[in-house]
Amino acid sequence: MAILVCGISKTHAQGFTGVIDGIGSVLRVVGITDLYNYAKTRDTTYYVSPKGDFDICLNMNLFGSRLSTYGSETVKHSKFRSHISSENEVNSSIIVGYKGIAIGYTFNPFSKTKKGGDHRFNLTLNGNFLGINFAYHNVKSFSGYSRLGTERYNIPYGEPNMKLFLINTYVVFNHKHYSFPAGVSQSYIQKRSSGSLIAGVTYTNNRTNVSSIGFGEPSIKINAKMVSIGAGYGYNYVPCKDMLLAFSFIPKIVVYDSSFINVKSYDISQAFKRPQLTYYASLAVVKWFQNFFVAVSALADGYTSHKTSSGYYLLQTQWQTHFHLGVNF
Repeated sequence: MAILVCGISKTHAQGFTGVIDGIGSVLRVVGITDLYNYAKTRDTTYYVSPKGDFDICLNMNLFGSRLSTYGSETVKHSKFRSHISSENEVNSSIIVGYKGIAIGYTFNPFSKTKKGGDHRFNLTLNGNFLGINFAYHNVKSFSGYSRLGTERYNIPYGEPNMKLFLINTYVVFNHKHYSFPAGVSQSYIQKRSSGSLIAGVTYTNNRTNVSSIGFGEPSIKINAKMVSIGAGYGYNYVPCKDMLLAFSFIPKIVVYDSSFINVKSYDISQAFKRPQLTYYASLAVVKWFQNFFVAVSALADGYTSHKTSSGYYLLQTQWQTHFHLGVNF
């Protein structure tokens, strides 16, 4: 059970959506009036704001994390693999918004105890021209397995721990016709189909420790700090009135990296080599019934490292799905 204040939750937050006015106010303070006016322009034949100023939304949320490593152990010349995934977390949010500023309450109706003690903080500001997301995850509910050659070792629940801090930003080039928030946060209503090139920058800081992966009791430590830049595409398809199918995918290339992985007891202690990739993807289905809306959305972000001199790979994904039921008045 957690309190969500201005879009911040112990487990999840999706507030501050559709806040281009708020972003514009900041821009005006620092004197960037032209950019503010440019960001405000939109064609209302393509998308509009809901008629009312107030929103009440009930969200059902599901979260998860996955991390896989692959490599070669040089002493025994055996292939090595490990995989861990977190306990899927379910919670609910009641969010009350006024002109895009949201205050709400998050609770977990399906779990009496929190075994892993996972903490997930998210703060999202979604505008049609630009947006930013801050996320901090401290996940302890991992379990999985490791394999060396034909031998397999089960990694016990609660031994792995991951602390992940992410900053995702985006800029929409065709924001006059395409509304990114229409899909992910339902703070706008897309009336005609449209797409846009989307550019973004991501900062990732990931520290993952697995205390034991068997086979002589070695441990894995991952310390990944990187900045990635890239561009992708988003499209809002309107098959009929008041219905929306939305997707976006933004791959990015790592341009700054100070990451390394260490597997104790084995000859694998290497910095990652470029190229490395991160990505952001979203998918949503939205249906409006006058002032009411129903939506299902899914988001994923992650990264993949490429070959080190010891032949090591790493793949990581954070994912979340949401069911939205709301009213605007």
